Amino acid sequence: MKKLLALLILVAAATITAALIFLKPTAPEVTPQRPVPTVEIILVQPQSIQLMVRSQGTVMPRTETALSVEVSGRILEIADNFRAGGHIEADEVLLRIDPADYQAAVAARTADLASARLTLAQEEALAEQAVADWEALGEGTPSALTLRKPQLAVARARIDSAEAILRQAQRDLARTEVKAPYTGRVLSKTVDRGQYVTASPAAPIARIYATDSAEIRLPITEREATFLQTTAAERIDVRITKSNSMEPHIWHGKLSRMEATIDPASRLLYAVAEVQNPFKVPVLRRGQFVHAEITGKVMEQVYSIPRYALRSSDTVYIATADNTLQTRRVDIVKSDAKQVIIRAGLEPGERVVSSPIAYFIENMPVEVTETP
Repeated sequence: MKKLLALLILVAAATITAALIFLKPTAPEVTPQRPVPTVEIILVQPQSIQLMVRSQGTVMPRTETALSVEVSGRILEIADNFRAGGHIEADEVLLRIDPADYQAAVAARTADLASARLTLAQEEALAEQAVADWEALGEGTPSALTLRKPQLAVARARIDSAEAILRQAQRDLARTEVKAPYTGRVLSKTVDRGQYVTASPAAPIARIYATDSAEIRLPITEREATFLQTTAAERIDVRITKSNSMEPHIWHGKLSRMEATIDPASRLLYAVAEVQNPFKVPVLRRGQFVHAEITGKVMEQVYSIPRYALRSSDTVYIATADNTLQTRRVDIVKSDAKQVIIRAGLEPGERVVSSPIAYFIENMPVEVTETP
């Protein structure tokens, strides 16, 4: 009896299961609709664009000098502004060295010259007497020694030597006053009043720099160098601005030259910009880090798009006339963080997509809105 009951339960369960399987409702098939994205576009047109090369560098004086004394002695006086940071004028006396020994040397050399002139006068008188004596008593041709010609030559040579030595002594006396070679500023000073200084180029007493002009070495790539009109008769304009400055100001300089050597470590060239009177108000300081914009060539018939419209290194998305998207490779002349300049790959009036695309399929449909 129990076996029969179990068998009936199994048959009933199988029947119910089969009914559920064969009688289940059929779900309708629905094809999912992919949403059509909305994109912003830019209508591009060819134009003339002035290329700009941006770089940065450090302001340094064009002329900077290690100042040395040319005579030895003890310093008696020092100018008040001959201090680090002091302003100096051209030919201003910066310090005076004790001149006593050099004044004595000038006096001694003056006496030597007077003695040499006296000797010459005596020799000239003796030579005239020798000529007269020979004409009165001599016969034949007299020798040069008889007429005292060698003695006259020696006397004249001694005058030339004495004059040269006197000029040297006078120069040494003048050099006891150390003068500024140009208008500028004092960078550093290593001597003071009462100190004994030695005439040695290896022991400079100060370092000074001229304030009439500064130079800025600007690193650029070889490709950027091709954007510059370095052969133009008129030098290229350079705009200089301070780095991270709260005082907006622009200094105008000129590109004076391109250095001929590529840095082997960075593989960069250096363009040198020159700024006139940079150390006046508003002031650029020696060693200050600045940004520079160098005016380059004018490119004709090129296209400009924002940097964010570039999809990879050389690709853009084009919205076609039937509102589908296509990829397009372009030839880029120059790009930076804000702008891309394209030489080839676009046509006038084409629509370049500027908005981001979540996903891309070639020829996918889109809704187009023009970028305001």
